[in-house]
Amino acid sequence: MRIKKTCLFPFGLYCLFALVLLAACSAEPLLVFRGQTMGTFYTVKIAGKTDPHKQAEIPNTIDSVLTAVNRSLNRYDKNSEIAAFNRYRGQDFFPVSAAFMEVTRTADQIYRGSGAAFDPTVSRLVRLWGFGDDGAVEAPHPDTLAAALQHVGFNKLKIHGNALQKSDPFLELDYSAIAKGYGVDRLTEALQRRGYENVLVEIGGELRVLGRREGKAWRVAVASPESFKAYSAVISLNNKACATSGDYRQYYLLEGKRYSHLIDPGTGHPIEHELTSVSVIADNCMLADAVATAAIVMGKEKGMAFVESLQGVEAYFIYHDGTALQSIHSSGWRDFLP
Repeated sequence: MRIKKTCLFPFGLYCLFALVLLAACSAEPLLVFRGQTMGTFYTVKIAGKTDPHKQAEIPNTIDSVLTAVNRSLNRYDKNSEIAAFNRYRGQDFFPVSAAFMEVTRTADQIYRGSGAAFDPTVSRLVRLWGFGDDGAVEAPHPDTLAAALQHVGFNKLKIHGNALQKSDPFLELDYSAIAKGYGVDRLTEALQRRGYENVLVEIGGELRVLGRREGKAWRVAVASPESFKAYSAVISLNNKACATSGDYRQYYLLEGKRYSHLIDPGTGHPIEHELTSVSVIADNCMLADAVATAAIVMGKEKGMAFVESLQGVEAYFIYHDGTALQSIHSSGWRDFLP
């Protein structure tokens, strides 16, 4: 059976967050830097007075941090660390960098905590369902899907100090659901080390803020699944991160049914439930990024229970009730409303 992709966007091309600066006319200086990374776009905003002589260093800082993250975690770069790991078919220890190990340990934490809903080894399944390919593809045959599932499971990856070990030599990693958040964290912290106190860093909709803007917390808006130009909630953040996972940017239609790029690792199929968007607030963006993906795969009830079990983590869920979009939020979400 042929699948016709009717609405499939490149990974991360459209942000699931809109940046909202509610003070339209401001006397406070604001430096803004934009560019491309990880197949999407980034925005860096630095509020308040800065040393003009130091401003020239900012683009170099941004470039060096994001280049390092890509060299480690971009599986589409054949020279990256993760690409080398995926090509490796042995079962001996595979030494990895400190950055790679940091992401792996966080991924392992969320994998275990979510009951395997967050699983960075599902890239085979994602490819089988046609995502990452611009043309029409055939729906995966059940036997092909079953064969691919044999090589899925983050529990097949063993962590030994600064090295990783595959119990399945065909295991592959894809950190797309956590790498943007990690990049946001590294860039935010690099700017903080250079003395910038009021910062907003956003990559493909995942963001983290330091300090304040206009003497107040930074305000950002959660994008609405109904429109690129609309948003469903506005929150105020101070020294926090937020990430959103949604099924409404990458999908296709097959015989009138929509299939999302979000794959349930347990079934090997795209998720099929009412939850369409999850936004997560946490202390760091890598954690928020991973939890958002886990929660949307888990579904409304299990996903919210998972969020509530995590200290310092809050979430906002948007779901279909059959006729319209509705929302629910975790117990502490209201603390971040303007």
